[in-house]
Amino acid sequence: MKSRKMQSRGFTLIELLVVVLIIGILAAVAVPQYFKVVEKGRVAEVTAYIGDIRGAEERYALRASAYTTDANTLDVTVPAFKYFSNTATIVGTSLTGGWQVTFTRTATGSPPAYGGYTVIFNSLTGNYSSNVAAAITDLLPQ
Repeated sequence: MKSRKMQSRGFTLIELLVVVLIIGILAAVAVPQYFKVVEKGRVAEVTAYIGDIRGAEERYALRASAYTTDANTLDVTVPAFKYFSNTATIVGTSLTGGWQVTFTRTATGSPPAYGGYTVIFNSLTGNYSSNVAAAITDLLPQ
């Protein structure tokens, strides 16, 4: 009898299919989370500026006894936003009524879950809101 010198090597088709299936499941979970983290970073661009506006509005109100609707009269530099419209819409000028600022994100380059949305900050409540429910729960500070 001859001894068998050659042993079979490699993976079976079933083993390869199982590996591909596992990678597919991991990708299906990881890709949406990746887009969520990327979009959260984009929102951080305006939340940082809203913090600047918040302090500048309070300083302006101390000097003028009212809030301003013109971001150019504040003592902060308006940055060139990369992902949001370059205009901050500030409304509400009375000291009792507070102020509100709105930034608009276009749908270009956004994950389909969010599309175009707005980020709104209200000074009276200190809360962020949006016109898209998924953006409120996933992206904005609570």
